[in-house]
Amino acid sequence: MAEQIELLKRLQGVDGELFRLRRAQQEKPRELEQVSADVAEQEAQVRAAEARLTSLQLAQKEKEVELATREAQVKKLQGQLFQVKTNKEYTAMLREIETLKADNSLLEEDILKLFDAIEQATRERQQRQQALGQQQQRLAQERERIERELAVIAEQIAERERQRGAIAPEVPPPTLALYERVLAIREGLALVPLLESSCGGCHRRLPPQVVNEVYLNADLITCESCNRILYFDETHSKL
Repeated sequence: MAEQIELLKRLQGVDGELFRLRRAQQEKPRELEQVSADVAEQEAQVRAAEARLTSLQLAQKEKEVELATREAQVKKLQGQLFQVKTNKEYTAMLREIETLKADNSLLEEDILKLFDAIEQATRERQQRQQALGQQQQRLAQERERIERELAVIAEQIAERERQRGAIAPEVPPPTLALYERVLAIREGLALVPLLESSCGGCHRRLPPQVVNEVYLNADLITCESCNRILYFDETHSKL
C-alpha cells in the first residue's frame, strides 16, 4: 500500500498542476472581456459624437438654405420698391424688408453658433476616435499577450499529460479508478495528508479509528466528509 500511496502522491502532484493550468487556460480569455467592453463603450461614444456632428451639420445647411431664400426675398422686394405707386405701399414694403433683414440677422447668429458647435463637436469626435484607437491598440496588445501565455500553458499541459501517462499505468486499476473519481469531484485534489487528526483537504476532525487506519497504511482510507484519500506523513502530522 505504501508503494501505491507514493505513486498517487506523484500522480497528485502532476494532476494538481494540470488542474491549475487548465483553469488558467479557461480564465485567460476572460481577461479580455473588460478591455473588449471598454472598446465597445468607446465605439458607442464615437458613434454618438459622429451622430451629433452630422445633426449639427444638417442644421447648419438648413439654416443656410433658409437664409439664402430670405436674402433672395429681400433683393426681390428691394427691386420692387421703386415700382410702387403710393407712399402707403412704399412704407409697407420697407417695413416688410426690415422685418426680413431682422429675421436674417437672427439666422446669421444661429449659423455662427452652429459653426462654433460644429467645431466643438469635431474636436470631440477626434478625441473619441483617438481614445478608441488607444483602446483598440490595448485590446490587440492584450490579445497578443494572452495568446502567448496560452501557448505556454498548452505546452505545459502537454508535458504534464506526458508525465501523467508515464505514472498512471503503474497504479493498480481499482486504486486509480477511486483516485480519479475523487479527483473529478474535488477540483484536482484527491489525495491529502493527515493534519494531526484532521483531513488535510476539508480540515474536518476524523474519528480515532480512521486516524489509526491511516497510520497503519494497510488499505486506502478516505475522509468521511470530502471523500479524499488520506495518507500519513510525518511532517504534516506534526503541524
